[in-house]
Amino acid sequence: MRLENKVAVVTGASSGMGKAITTRFVQEGAKVVAVARRIERLEELAESLKGEPGEIEIFSADITSVDKNNEMIDFAVEKFGHLDILVNNAGSMAYCPTTELTLEAWDKVVRLSITGYGLAACRCAKSMIKNHYGRIINIASMYGRIASFHHPILAYNTTKGAVPNFTRGLAQEWAQYGITVNAIGPGEF
Repeated sequence: MRLENKVAVVTGASSGMGKAITTRFVQEGAKVVAVARRIERLEELAESLKGEPGEIEIFSADITSVDKNNEMIDFAVEKFGHLDILVNNAGSMAYCPTTELTLEAWDKVVRLSITGYGLAACRCAKSMIKNHYGRIINIASMYGRIASFHHPILAYNTTKGAVPNFTRGLAQEWAQYGITVNAIGPGEF
């Protein structure tokens, strides 16, 4: 129950690491708003977590949208009264040789892993600054440091390499408000 009475927003919560983080947070007593585009997967996740100590609410959103980001954070604060934790986890890849990478595919990855993270963090910080407390966890990747030699995923490598410096910038700016900002860089799983 390490997260009892903590309110968290987890993006990309419908699968993979986001689903695992959401599950663990709810098991630890957190009140979680699980966010993803695929509502049916979020509904399955919520059903699987019935009876756990924490609470889960689901919210379908494309986090690259300013309006949806605002609605997502407003929903969490209205539902639970405050916001303590943001996990910026949503992500995307464009698997293709770099010479075949389209601008549309590049933009999709960049908008999700950089713009989406920024929009969510800024909106969350407005609530967190008022409470003089917050935890923001940005999901980077080992491929942000070493680049993938197994797959041609330049846009992903690029955005995940930017996440640590994005994190450092926010951490320095918001530390005075009791907000810590960290990044983790997992490998494939």
